[in-house]
Amino acid sequence: MNYLNTKQTIFIYVVTMMCCVIFNACNTQNTPATLSGTLIDVEGKPIANHIVTLYPIEMGDIGSAKYQPITTIATSPEFITARTNKDGSFAFREKISQGMIRIGLISPDTLKKLRKPDLKDFDFNTKYKLISVKIGVMTFYRDIHGPGSTTFSFLTDQRMKNVVIVARREMWIGGKIVFNDGKPLTDAPVTFKTSTRQKDKTGESRYGDRIRRTDSKGNFLLDVSYHSEPKLYKVSAEYQGLSAESKEFLIKGSTQHKSLILKLNGDRNDIPENPKPPEPLPLPGMVTLPKKLTPEQWIVNPHNGHAYVKILCENFEAAKDRAFAESAYLVAINDEDEQKWISSAFGYELYWIGLQNNEEGKWQWISDEPITYTNWGPEDRFVEDILRKGEKEAAVMTFVEGEWHAVAPGDLFWTYTRRAILEKDSWHTGTPSEDR
Repeated sequence: MNYLNTKQTIFIYVVTMMCCVIFNACNTQNTPATLSGTLIDVEGKPIANHIVTLYPIEMGDIGSAKYQPITTIATSPEFITARTNKDGSFAFREKISQGMIRIGLISPDTLKKLRKPDLKDFDFNTKYKLISVKIGVMTFYRDIHGPGSTTFSFLTDQRMKNVVIVARREMWIGGKIVFNDGKPLTDAPVTFKTSTRQKDKTGESRYGDRIRRTDSKGNFLLDVSYHSEPKLYKVSAEYQGLSAESKEFLIKGSTQHKSLILKLNGDRNDIPENPKPPEPLPLPGMVTLPKKLTPEQWIVNPHNGHAYVKILCENFEAAKDRAFAESAYLVAINDEDEQKWISSAFGYELYWIGLQNNEEGKWQWISDEPITYTNWGPEDRFVEDILRKGEKEAAVMTFVEGEWHAVAPGDLFWTYTRRAILEKDSWHTGTPSEDR
């Protein structure tokens, strides 16, 4: 009997393994797709080399889908993905569990980070936001939970073909933080502040302060609320007593700003040996009331001759009391021009306005003017566990393009709205309070 030598044995083993790999790959390609379709942008162009995700979700007692962080979901064996080809096509070939499933989008880079075993301080940023999913004659729109996803029912004997996912490019500001000597600030939690205003330099407003961690090269990414018109932005950063601020720059509608460099006013030697973590940031719209308020001037709207002023106040009732003391009333917004002027004059913040629910459950202006115009935002703009449903008593103008939102005692915005806008028909009427 002739025995094979060691080299022959290794050669046969390698060939056998290669045949198995090729067989499995071919077998996978021949497996019918359980769900397939195309990913396109809002203009109908294919989105190539992007990840489509699919995973089952648990339903709550009242029929709503339970939300889980993506960092938790991505570790589940039922979390499956498909990458789009150059024509935007994708196909899932794995078995899909029967029941409610959620389909979403994620970038390849983010997916790679999610699958790292030592994931820490992860900031989830997306390149595209899912807008809708068309399956047959039905179109599903994105959920309020998660960075662009939608939920629908799936049966095990179904094979969904020609699914069309429409996505919109996300807007963000990307850049790097460096010390005064040009070396990057790496793996550090930085507090960012972002302000924005219209291209004509009106309507200045500020995003809520945010803490973002730079990566191993000092890079950072800040999400920006979507807008179709160009806007001016300014970004500042603070870290352990050092700070940096950018010049004002323009972001066109539906685009992203990259390569922003923020240079700190110090070097690494200026950082304490044991840096303290950044202070927790206040909730959106929350302000600290000073012991004595600074006097402000009334601003006259040239379109209607009315005078306006913004004040700090502890709550809705305090805002009404202050208005009475000023021989004024909480603002009544009667048309789109007045809404735009107010936003331009005072910026996008949380403000009490003069809308309230009467005993008959109907909205009315405190000034008794007829309601000729409304600017309500979508009811699902803010998630239920932040703004609970139920009977609403008053309204605030929000930081989202000045949209109005109804609130009741116990809602987050009811508790933390600390500003109001007052209006008076004539700026000659009344005397401003000394302690406004």
